[in-house]
Amino acid sequence: MLLNKLEKKDVSGFADIPNLTWKRNNHYFYNEITYVPDSLDEFNLPGYRYIIGSVFKYFNLLDALPYKGWLQYPNTAILTSKGCNYNCLICGGSKDAYELNCNRKKLVMRSPQRMLEDIALIQRFTRAPIFLLNDIRQGGKEYVDEFLEGLAKMKLKNEIVFELFNYADEKFFESLNKAMPKYSIELTLESADEDIRKYNGKLPCTNAKVIEMLQFTLKHGCAKIDLFFMTGIPNQTYESAMRNVDFCEIIHKECDGSSLISYFVAPLSPFLDPGSPAFENPETYGYKKFCHKLEDFREAMKQPSWKNMLSYETNSMTREEIVKATYDSALKLNEFKYKNHIIAKDVHDEVRLKIEKSVEFLARLDVIETLPPDEKQVELSIIKYEVDHINRHSICGENELKWEVKKLFANIPSLTYIGLELLIKDIIKDIKCKFGKIDRNTVMLTKSQGSKSKSKGVL
Repeated sequence: MLLNKLEKKDVSGFADIPNLTWKRNNHYFYNEITYVPDSLDEFNLPGYRYIIGSVFKYFNLLDALPYKGWLQYPNTAILTSKGCNYNCLICGGSKDAYELNCNRKKLVMRSPQRMLEDIALIQRFTRAPIFLLNDIRQGGKEYVDEFLEGLAKMKLKNEIVFELFNYADEKFFESLNKAMPKYSIELTLESADEDIRKYNGKLPCTNAKVIEMLQFTLKHGCAKIDLFFMTGIPNQTYESAMRNVDFCEIIHKECDGSSLISYFVAPLSPFLDPGSPAFENPETYGYKKFCHKLEDFREAMKQPSWKNMLSYETNSMTREEIVKATYDSALKLNEFKYKNHIIAKDVHDEVRLKIEKSVEFLARLDVIETLPPDEKQVELSIIKYEVDHINRHSICGENELKWEVKKLFANIPSLTYIGLELLIKDIIKDIKCKFGKIDRNTVMLTKSQGSKSKSKGVL
């Protein structure tokens, strides 16, 4: 709708375009979010077809790369849904956050058919893992069954990575193992303390159930399991954060010392998610906010250390204590991994050095903050290169978060064919538009999706 108006040079304004924020004569306007689709199937999430076609159309590969190093590790992802059935306190994608920020009041899943089409497309150009964002079980049993049945019928070449938000029984992992040759699991436990998990809403089951679930994954052919713990969550003390590593020891023992389970710890950093229940009601959920408006976040991002960039403290830890808990638990976790032969000595030594140097840099930066402005800039420039170097993979090994990939891309003829195929489709679509076979100026909106514009004053 916006492009149509711009193309026609329509100067009447943009009040009829849903979800748009716009400015005119030093006044800015907010059109209410009324266009909230009940189906995601008309959207490509992400738009791999467009990206691949654009590489051939514009003869430009580098601009289309999603992140640095993608050619060396071409991992892909598919967004399975929008909205959420869960309301985790610190999540900017929680049920409340979606309703507040996007006016989305209920979960919407992409159809299994569209998901399968995306997977079929992806495996035509890469053999790297495909990460399914969000827990597919939110769509219900029939949804999961249809999706897995579709996978089973495909000649699947890629590893599929599933994200789980809650306990899964043995039958689920048995179904995964039957449906595909290789799969992995992502679990964000956040805390070893059951009460903290229940309070926050993430994996609110018992530790015994967590261990049982992990045993099921190993029994039924899971290739890799990533477990993530966090610091900076409500009601978590320094001692609680350190207990996360103790729980890793228990899991390792109960799972027969399996090397397929990887353990990680990281802070809720640098910001408390805007829109999350904890951000919107900090005092209720155990937080003290330092950043309230966009300008506060911009200023925080200019800070030289992540400690001073943190936008919050909790009811149990200050910023300094969150930093200490993060690095101390990371050191303890690093020792646990080495002791149990999860990582090699060179990885252990490198991670330990980087953590120790990071702690040293934070202390130096605290001293620098007290210097006069001219001296401060000189000292910051001296350690900038060191800090940038150390900050890469500072609390885990460089390759620990990667899944094994034996072949990065499909063969050259396959890549060329898919690129030309998508380019030809794009050209045909452009021709149809020019001859009026496709009316780009027709936009279908339901009556409830009309827009209401509100003036927000002078900039």
